[in-house]
Order: sequence, then C-alpha cells, then structure tokens
Amino acid sequence: MARTQDRANIPKDVRRDLWIAAAGRCEFRGCNQPVGRDFLTKARCNVGEYAHIVADSPDGPRGILGESERLAKDASNLMLACFGCHSRIDRHGQNNEFTAEQLSAMKREHEARIERIYSAVGTRDSLLILMTFPIAEHKPTITLGQVHYAMLQNSDYTLFPGADHVFIDKSDFDIQDNDPDFWARAETALGQLFDRRIQPAIEAKNGAAHLTIAAFAPIPMLMKLGTLLGDKTEASILDLPGDQWLWDRRLDCPAPKFTYTVPDKLPREVAVMVNISNIAQVPTDMNTVEFTAVEPNRGIIRTEAHMLDFRREFNAFLLNLHRSGARVIHLHPTTPLSASVEIGRLLLPKVFEEVHVWEWRAPSWRPALRLR
Repeated sequence: MARTQDRANIPKDVRRDLWIAAAGRCEFRGCNQPVGRDFLTKARCNVGEYAHIVADSPDGPRGILGESERLAKDASNLMLACFGCHSRIDRHGQNNEFTAEQLSAMKREHEARIERIYSAVGTRDSLLILMTFPIAEHKPTITLGQVHYAMLQNSDYTLFPGADHVFIDKSDFDIQDNDPDFWARAETALGQLFDRRIQPAIEAKNGAAHLTIAAFAPIPMLMKLGTLLGDKTEASILDLPGDQWLWDRRLDCPAPKFTYTVPDKLPREVAVMVNISNIAQVPTDMNTVEFTAVEPNRGIIRTEAHMLDFRREFNAFLLNLHRSGARVIHLHPTTPLSASVEIGRLLLPKVFEEVHVWEWRAPSWRPALRLR
C-alpha cells in the first residue's frame, strides 16, 4: 500500500478533482475525517491518501486483470481516504472484506452529500443549544458531531452549525430529580447559565437569528429551557436521540393526531393534562382540562412537520384556555423531548399569570417548577 506522495502515477488534475469532490475529507462511510491537517496536533499538512476501489494491480484488493490497468488513474475508481481507512480498504489483499460495489457506494454517498452542501440555496447559520440534566439515575449524553450531522440532514443542508455553540452539560449534577432540592437548584443553575451564555448570544448585535435545540433532561427542565428561550427567535427543536436526532424520512411515516375539548367557562385556576407520550393518571384535586394524542406513544413526533402540527394545535388549545377564563394553569405532562421544549416556548408571559409544571412520580403527581 503506497502513501499519497508515492502515487506520482496518478495525474495531478485527477488528484485535484478528487480532493474537490471529497471536500478534503475521508470518503470511507462513517469516517469523514478532514485529511488536510494532522488528526492529533491539528497542524496543516496532507495526510490524505488515494485508495483504489479496483486495485491498480490484478493481484491487489478487488483487482481484475485488464480492468486494474484501465482504471488505475480513473477518478471514478479512486477514494480520498485517511491512513486508517486506506488500511481497512487494502488489508489482506484479495481477501479484503469490502467489495468494489460497497466502496463505490461510499464514494457516491460522500460526494453527493458534499455537492448538496455546496449547492444548497437559502442557507443560514444556526446557534446550537445543547442541554442535559440527569433523569433519575440515567446520565444522558449528547454528542456534538452527531447533532451537527442531524442539523444538516434534517434541514436538507440549509441550516449550518454556527461558529459557536452553547452546551449546558449538567448530566453529572450532584443530586437526582427524586431529591426534593433538585428542582430549585437545577432551575437556578439553568437560569444562571442562560443569562451568562445563551441570552448574550441571542441578543448580541448580528446575533443568532435561528436556534437549533437538542436537550435531554426531565420534562420540567425542558419546559423551563423553552420558557427562557421564548418564541421570538425561530428555532428547530430536535428529538429522537435514540435515532441520532434524525427525523424520520419515510414517506408513509404516520402523522400524530391530537384532540381536546375546552369548556366555554373555566375557573381561574385549572389543571392541564397533556398526554402525548403515554396516558397518565389525571389529577383529581382540581378542575382538569385534557390535551391528548389520539394514540399516545413515546416516539409520536418523528418529523419536523409533526412538530409544527403539534405547535399549531397546542397554541390553539392555550388560547382557548385563556378565552374560557383560565389564568393560572398547572401542567401535568407526558410529552416527548421536543414537545416539552416547545410547550415552554409557547407560554407567553402576557397570556397566563402563573404556570406551574408537575412531574409524575409514582404513585402521584408532584410539583416541580413554576415556569411563569
């Protein structure tokens, strides 16, 4: 296996075109490492190599007598690769596990993705906001690179990660959400970090005009984040961390349906049951109004369109509550991550005097936070 500098037989214009098509990144699926700098020191240098899909020798990996010679200098038969992935492609010679068809597919996918990125119109930067808090004994993790990729994929490469991001990583918070002091301390921590890191980024001159939010935390904390952010700045709220934050792209992905009935007159203070992820026990100590999914389940919001449908329906529900006389509401939610943040964003301060959110802790609901 020869390194880049030993591949003098590959014409200069072919090498140039391959670098452009690959955007200077390894084309092996799942790698995508930039090969214009040292992986460890980050110093600028050429660590890219030219890997043959059909070997340039009939005796090499995937080599074919006659074809190897014909394709040796053909750009369609070359992949830009880092040293490690070049090794994967060539090790064990003709017994290499990767077929020419598999490697050609990797090359096509990578170069098509690069083309979409650079040919996209109407693109804009988005300030990425990440947040984690422990959920019971679970310490959630969010991978920045994964969320960057989801932002690009979900938006068809029209939203790009801005130069900065804000990560409120409290996954190792020193107490769990079953501790009576958790909510007050977590709310204080979030408020301080919001004031210090998020709000200045939004309000700065030429600051963020778009937000992308990926958060994994107890529902009341997600709603609190949404309340702090408000809805003055356009935002995309990600969900499905188990699917790497990627929206479902199936054409037949079923859309959720929501239902609610709001009486003509309500007392000033009401409980609001929001059953989206699953059905939970309705509180019995106050008047209760319900907003429910027709078929609740944890993965109910699977596309950006589903998120927008939920926003529209829930906003209409809140307006009906206000028209009927409700001024103090107690939210009892079973909601997905994205819907939880969006509910907080929809709670405009001029509409309700007080908004309290409760958390289900079997066998009963317990007060958690005051959002307004």
